[in-house]
Amino acid sequence: MKPLERKADRILFALFLGTFAAYCAVFVSAFSELPLNISSLHQGLLLFSHFIPAFFLELLLCRTAALRWRLLLPALPLLAAGLWFLSGAEWYVMAWVLFLIWCIPPIAGCVTAQLAFAFYRRWKKR
Repeated sequence: MKPLERKADRILFALFLGTFAAYCAVFVSAFSELPLNISSLHQGLLLFSHFIPAFFLELLLCRTAALRWRLLLPALPLLAAGLWFLSGAEWYVMAWVLFLIWCIPPIAGCVTAQLAFAFYRRWKKR
């Protein structure tokens, strides 16, 4: 690996950690008080801002993963947390809807990163 590539990987990892920490802060601040009384902007951040850390993590995995099955690693924590949530919610339809709303942004982030990386590789070959 070239030193510039390793530097880019470190930058991507730092961006992932920074955006993940920001999302964790939004998550903790939303559920720190009960009953939940959060603004619609806070709700939007809570539901959709984890697109960004998933994007950076998937882009880092695209750059460093030798085996393609490793690109599925960001989905494993979502699957585990979702199954735990759905088993506690007794598999009601509303729980499925909430789980899907919660999973769409990180999956979209992963797909966007894979598309961006494929575009980059095709552009680099020219």
